[in-house]
Amino acid sequence: MKQSVYLLLLLTIGGIAATGWAQSGAARRFNQPYATDYFEGFSVLDEKKKIPQKEPSFWFDLTYHTPKEQLDYARIKDEAGETRRARHAYEALVREWPESDEACKGQLALARMLERNGKLSKAFDEYQYLLAYYAGQCPFYEVLDCQFKIANSLLATERSMFGWRLDGSDEQRERFETIVRNAPRSPMVPEMLLIIGSIRLSANELKEAISVYDGLLNRFPESKQAVSAAYLDAKSRYLLTMKNRSNEDRCRNSVAFFRALLERMPNHPEKKELIGWQKELTDLLIEQNYRAAVFYDTKQRNAVAAKTAYQKFLKEFPDSKYAEDVKKRLEALKQGAAPLRR
Repeated sequence: MKQSVYLLLLLTIGGIAATGWAQSGAARRFNQPYATDYFEGFSVLDEKKKIPQKEPSFWFDLTYHTPKEQLDYARIKDEAGETRRARHAYEALVREWPESDEACKGQLALARMLERNGKLSKAFDEYQYLLAYYAGQCPFYEVLDCQFKIANSLLATERSMFGWRLDGSDEQRERFETIVRNAPRSPMVPEMLLIIGSIRLSANELKEAISVYDGLLNRFPESKQAVSAAYLDAKSRYLLTMKNRSNEDRCRNSVAFFRALLERMPNHPEKKELIGWQKELTDLLIEQNYRAAVFYDTKQRNAVAAKTAYQKFLKEFPDSKYAEDVKKRLEALKQGAAPLRR
């Protein structure tokens, strides 16, 4: 998958509204079940950001004295294109009679009006208020669909022109996280997890991206998004490992992930690139282990530790380019040769 294809995936995925792997290690397996609706790689919920219930305000004066009359008035102003008056009327209705049937209708109309007039960020928030306080009274999945479309539209329009560095990526990502939390069992979730991971990856938040992709692969291993998630997960791991080349544990984890991925998806459309990344990481792992063995031999001058390290190296990498030299040096140490000086 080329970079351009990845970017296209990130920015056009929003047209689809309906349609696993945990951190790798030898003991982890695919298709792990999940028991909660906690989602890996998401921002921690901040109680301070909890939506407060709207209260009466002198900024939003009532025009009529019953919820029905107030709603009728707001709709008349809305249909006439008097957006400012309509917004004030809807707000006054919701704030003064929050438990009325008309309040839910007014809140929905307010969100739709804002969306229709291009106030997308505010519309998203008003839809969220609707779900927070009127979830059982509003067209729930229709509202989710509206939020999904808004989030995708903002993702496409708020991106930076150069280098695809996303400005305000936290806010963009949190919109999708909000939708997932609104309906964690929705068929839309795999699509949104893919987007969330891609935003993380675009922002170079590689550890978080890996967590999101792992979560998607664990929870939805048979989804059509799993193929793309597997590739992007592998890409994130490759980039993170190469960024921290001295971290052997991370390199070993990544190599294990690639091995498991290619076993699980032997016909992955990006198999050639995956194999190339796997070879680079395997070569890096070989270098790390060879240097460690030589360190015991030449720096610490510890024959026992050097022999153990060389034996471990040959067992794990018998076909490496260093194998013959290691065999000769190991035999010399067994014969009582002194540690080398370098």
